Amino acid sequence: MAKTTVTDQQEEQRISQLLSSDKRFKGQTDNLYYQTLKLISDNIRAFYARYASSKGLTADVVRERVTHWDLDQFMHAIDLLMNGDQSSADLKKRLKLTKYQVAGGNHADAVAAVIGATIAVTTDKVQRSSRQHLANDYVSEQKYQQVIASKHLTWTLPRTQNAQITPAIGHAVDGSDWSDRLWVRSDDMVADVQKVVRDSLSGGLDQDQLEKLLHFGATGMVPKGIQAAGETEMWMVDRLIRTESARVVDKATMDSFKNRRVKRIDIVTEPDACEKCRKLAAQGPFSLSECPDLPWHPNCRCKKREHQEENDETH
Repeated sequence: MAKTTVTDQQEEQRISQLLSSDKRFKGQTDNLYYQTLKLISDNIRAFYARYASSKGLTADVVRERVTHWDLDQFMHAIDLLMNGDQSSADLKKRLKLTKYQVAGGNHADAVAAVIGATIAVTTDKVQRSSRQHLANDYVSEQKYQQVIASKHLTWTLPRTQNAQITPAIGHAVDGSDWSDRLWVRSDDMVADVQKVVRDSLSGGLDQDQLEKLLHFGATGMVPKGIQAAGETEMWMVDRLIRTESARVVDKATMDSFKNRRVKRIDIVTEPDACEKCRKLAAQGPFSLSECPDLPWHPNCRCKKREHQEENDETH
């Protein structure tokens, strides 16, 4: 009888594929947020050009009431990002708050409102693309497990894009509070960027200070610039989605194990596994009912495979 299990090496290839998928998706989400930070930068430059004198932007000007120009800039920034897309309930709530903020505040409040609205619009896009990404990973793992169940000896690494999110897949993908936690990270990013900008505006701003605030680049990043302010939460968003992907992959794996009535399970560690995961893997094999859920910790990409019993034979 042909064995129905994969080797550690084959499972490691699957982990490598998932890590590559993580990296690609990180690039996509990071790019969306960088575009947003640059749009914020463009709006701050336009604000500076509008209200600064030859000596720069004074604190008194920053505290003046909003003008129609501020309101127009706010709406233009949102329109550039929305591009006709429908708003989710989470986005609508945040846009309502920022519109109230810009309508009743001063110039600094108007800039802060642009920051809040544009990051929220981008997070709405990230939420939708993340949901599809998670569905793709779930379906890809289902297909991978189907190959294993078919008892083929040549293993393939399925690639899935734009999987149709059926109710069953939607239940697996939405089976945690990851979306709520994504919006918490978004709100934290808004607060971080707003603080850096408000601190810069509160004492007035000259051209050199403006350039430091708005500097972008892989090297020479300014600690108190808007890029640094945004990147901390960008990293947290990446970690959140990667961890959630590991959860849905584990669910697809366990569903297959249950359907195939797998008795015992081994844990295969990712290439850079931590000591905690290596110790967990060393405790195996685990029975199906006692096998721990993965990921074992945030950002974990360890995986499960069916344990090959000593009396398994391959012909």
